Amino acid sequence: MENLGLISVIMPVFNSEKYLKGAIESVLNQTYPYFELIVVNDGSTDRSEEIIKSFKDERIVYIKHEKNLGVAEARNTALKVAKGKWGAVIDADDVWLKERLEKLIPILVEGSERVFVEDDHILCFDSPNGLKQWGSQLELFNNIRLYENITEFDLITFLQGGSPLLHPIFPLSVVREKGIMQIQSLVPGEDLCFYFELFLSGLKLKVIKESYYLYRITPGSLTSKKPIDSIPLIVDYLNKKYRISQTEKKLFDKLVINSRKNYIYNTFTYYLKNKDFKDALSFGIKNPTVFLKLIVKLPYSLRYRIKAKLSGGIIR
Repeated sequence: MENLGLISVIMPVFNSEKYLKGAIESVLNQTYPYFELIVVNDGSTDRSEEIIKSFKDERIVYIKHEKNLGVAEARNTALKVAKGKWGAVIDADDVWLKERLEKLIPILVEGSERVFVEDDHILCFDSPNGLKQWGSQLELFNNIRLYENITEFDLITFLQGGSPLLHPIFPLSVVREKGIMQIQSLVPGEDLCFYFELFLSGLKLKVIKESYYLYRITPGSLTSKKPIDSIPLIVDYLNKKYRISQTEKKLFDKLVINSRKNYIYNTFTYYLKNKDFKDALSFGIKNPTVFLKLIVKLPYSLRYRIKAKLSGGIIR
């Protein structure tokens, strides 16, 4: 297969022993062989290091943080040592189909380092027998249908589409030239800010219709941590660093408003899911719109749980 440039695949790891082996194998099994896999162990206290070291593939670059610094700092560590022409990120509980790099890299090359590339994610339930596919992330979460084989987004159309979840492949030359890094204080929106910066550095996003990224909806992922609204901090950071157009500014302002609404609702459901009914009631009285929103969203939640159960998935 033709070498279209080395890809630096970045995998931050923190106590990921349950799914880590499958994630690493899915990268090593890629049909496009020209990559390095930079695995950053961010102070794990479980068997993650043992699992990583069990692989003898010379394409793996292993880096260990002696203490937990956070997912953004783990990715930054990898970005600093990356030798590739292109960068890619995979979470330690997700899986790539073996053709992912082979399918996406030619689009990057054709774009002459002025684009970054993504595929629609397949949302998956976890189950005792492995991943069970649910459906398109763009359709289910963002109400976006891709009618063309390749759809191009600029920052404006990306914001209009609800700023969907990304795990793209991007030119590292732009990251280095513009000094783009991930910011730990912006977690859980650090990756979204990173991709906003790619747009604001002049890149466009190309999304292919086919799906090669299996995104695991981890059981309990929405109940274990109280919601954090980092979007206002992200927008403030971007406004200070970049020249934002009036149209972009209006869309960012709308993003902040919607994010605040989602934060209020997610905080309310966090209390409910953790059976903190007293706090849920108190929070709901202060924010009465959450009761109506819960009624509206209930059919969707039930459909999700029924689908998960029928698929043998573990519901949260």
